[in-house]
Amino acid sequence: MTTPGNTKSHGTLGWILDEHILRLPHTLRALVLSADGLRIFTSQDAEPDMADRLAANVSGMQALSREAAEFADCKGGPWEMTMIKYGSGFLFIMAAGAGTYLAVSASKDADAEAVSYAMEKTIDRLGQEMNVAARDSTDRPS
Repeated sequence: MTTPGNTKSHGTLGWILDEHILRLPHTLRALVLSADGLRIFTSQDAEPDMADRLAANVSGMQALSREAAEFADCKGGPWEMTMIKYGSGFLFIMAAGAGTYLAVSASKDADAEAVSYAMEKTIDRLGQEMNVAARDSTDRPS
């Protein structure tokens, strides 16, 4: 188990991702990233190079998802979450606070509702640890 003192490459708060996300069956990796696509910290199983590439990709996906809101008659409303289902798994992206996002990967056998609920609880916990307000529907990049 990773502890707050054992940061390695996954950052000082990566242990929260390990305890709150990776404990769920069929979850693979978790990543907290900035809106500009930089890795902030990861779960223990996320390789740094992969996490850096994913952070850049997720930032772009979030921006595209936000712009597609008009199609769902949600233009002007806050973006909260994007879920992509692949043939053998999922990618979840959720607003985590001012200018930050939480991304989680899971296999096809994961319970999508349980993963998204755990992500919300994890974001609350991260907000406590970082002294940052958890996601607010008014916080969104322009």
